[in-house]
Amino acid sequence: MDRDASSASSPLLEAGLPRGKARWAGILLHGRDRAREEKVVLASSFQLEGIRWLAPAADTGSWYPGRFFDPVAVNEPFLSQAIDRIDRVVDEAGEGGRLGPSQIFLVGFSQGACLALEYALRRPGRSGALVVFAGSIFGAPGEVRSFPPDLLAGLRVLVTGSDSDEWIPEASTRETARLLSELGAEVRLRVYKGRPHIVSPEELAEARDFIRALAA
Repeated sequence: MDRDASSASSPLLEAGLPRGKARWAGILLHGRDRAREEKVVLASSFQLEGIRWLAPAADTGSWYPGRFFDPVAVNEPFLSQAIDRIDRVVDEAGEGGRLGPSQIFLVGFSQGACLALEYALRRPGRSGALVVFAGSIFGAPGEVRSFPPDLLAGLRVLVTGSDSDEWIPEASTRETARLLSELGAEVRLRVYKGRPHIVSPEELAEARDFIRALAA
């Protein structure tokens, strides 16, 4: 059963195992103008055991106003506020230290996927894995963003994309995977043919295998 662990200032929908019982925590980040409840349904489709799922919601339905390929400053202060919001959810996922960073992973689609990537870059070491459905690293073409070498060492990432996604070009998907690898992450890249801007059954199966491998 879904559990609404919300407060007036911090809505958080839960599913899966209750607090204190899970071996893993998964944080679900929705896309632009999408409902967090959709992510809970997505989590149930993974058919995975031992996980406590946490789904925060953007107050306005969108985490930030612009596009990922805008200059980073265009999406501020909303982007930083969203990162802070995720950080609080990661704190809750850790249950006061009962679960460590290696037991916490983020799953995002579209805006949520871009946000998961940005969180990993700004808060390295806070989570052990990312599932990036149709997302990209922020920054305008030619915008230089400098990161320390090996910033993401130990982070495992599944990046999925398409040659037909009208929101996330294939080139952006591949460049994102390249940059993550350059920063030390262990990246699994999957690019699908003809897949529109959705999470396909093939991607769900790939993500299921990826998450199961984390426990192994």
